[in-house]
Amino acid sequence: MRRSLHTDEEIAFLLTEAERGIPVAEICASAHVSLGTFYRWRRRLGGLEPAGVVRLKDVERENAGLRAEVQRLRAALLVQPLHPEPMRTAATDRTAPHQGPRHRGAPACVGRFAFGRSAN
Repeated sequence: MRRSLHTDEEIAFLLTEAERGIPVAEICASAHVSLGTFYRWRRRLGGLEPAGVVRLKDVERENAGLRAEVQRLRAALLVQPLHPEPMRTAATDRTAPHQGPRHRGAPACVGRFAFGRSAN
């Protein structure tokens, strides 16, 4: 998309002139823009003052930076798992405290709703 020849502050000034009662056709002729462009500006910037346009630009820049940071973090999370499981060896199994009955390497189903076989 082609970049505008007018800054956002100039556009906001032209919009405030239209709010003061100057005919839109006259404003468009002096700024060398079409009516469609003027109304597109009005839709985009609404009733913002030139200072509000500067603030809007700052907020948009901040949002773009935050979106880039979220994308970077999302990519980093996809590369490495959230909770890596520790490696289990025979030595760690012997030294680990006993946590109840085990069946085929998984905790056995015990309790009120236990079945004869485990999920494994």
